[in-house]
Amino acid sequence: MKTTPAKARAYSRIGDGAMRFGALAIDQRPPLMNLVAQALGKDPEGVAAEVAELKGLLADTLARSATGILIDPYYAFPAAMPLLPREIGLMLTLEHHRFETVEGGWRKSQLIPGWSVERAVQIGADGLKLLAWHRPDAPAEAVQHQLELVRKVGEECQKADRLFIFEVLPYPLPGEDEAAYKAKLREMSLEIAAAFADPGFHIDLYKLAIPGAASLVREWGGSAYSLDDLEADMKEYSKLPAPWLLLSGGLNTDQFVDAFERAASAGARGYLAGRAIWQHPLRKYPDLAATRAALLEEGREALDRLNEVLLSIPPMFPQVEWVLEGVAG
Repeated sequence: MKTTPAKARAYSRIGDGAMRFGALAIDQRPPLMNLVAQALGKDPEGVAAEVAELKGLLADTLARSATGILIDPYYAFPAAMPLLPREIGLMLTLEHHRFETVEGGWRKSQLIPGWSVERAVQIGADGLKLLAWHRPDAPAEAVQHQLELVRKVGEECQKADRLFIFEVLPYPLPGEDEAAYKAKLREMSLEIAAAFADPGFHIDLYKLAIPGAASLVREWGGSAYSLDDLEADMKEYSKLPAPWLLLSGGLNTDQFVDAFERAASAGARGYLAGRAIWQHPLRKYPDLAATRAALLEEGREALDRLNEVLLSIPPMFPQVEWVLEGVAG
């Protein structure tokens, strides 16, 4: 793969220098807002200060075990930035956690109000992450909106010479039968990745989920397909025009380690995950001392297990033209 000097440096910053990425995600908003609200008996829209405090705790306890960290600008940035070790790479999320829903329940992603690639670069981002919801069976207008948003962000990242980290996820429609949705999730996962395979999107890293439903995996109690099947499918991800990372997508720690072992064998260059690492330790919240202790023990143990798998991935180095045109000796 070929890249620019600036992007090569950014890859190195958020990875281990050999195109292996063990990255922590704390950009989640509704999952943490709901957890905090439930624990405190408050409205999820009224816990901004507490969510920011918790994100600071996540960064303080876990960041040293990761190569890079993904944060949001509103809750995590002011709380986490003063606590991050200088060697960790910085990724900032772009998408608003509120998306537009059109007739039929189809989703249109949007950026955080007042936020942009330019502003994220100004405050030091090595990479910008965008999540786009996508279904191949969506109406043309919804599909076109998502494609245009991704292309626009890719062009802006290309202009800024910063990494574009793209996450794409399917979603159930209101009233859609859960079993029917899960049954088609395996095929749909591969289709949505393929929908964004055009190099013209300027994607530098794909952030992708397992191609299927966890509840249907035989090794995890299901009866539809095996981890071997998922590994074979994930090899299709490795045909995309940029490296890909595995996201946890609600898997527990043991499931995610299993999945990451298969993803690494299928060609993944690492992981970019949150809940599989910190969800279980947060059962101790709102006791902050107990939460800190659980994160230091259980959260770091999860990262250690993932990083052991990470080191099994062969090193890779992008092609970079280090000679600068027009610069004379």
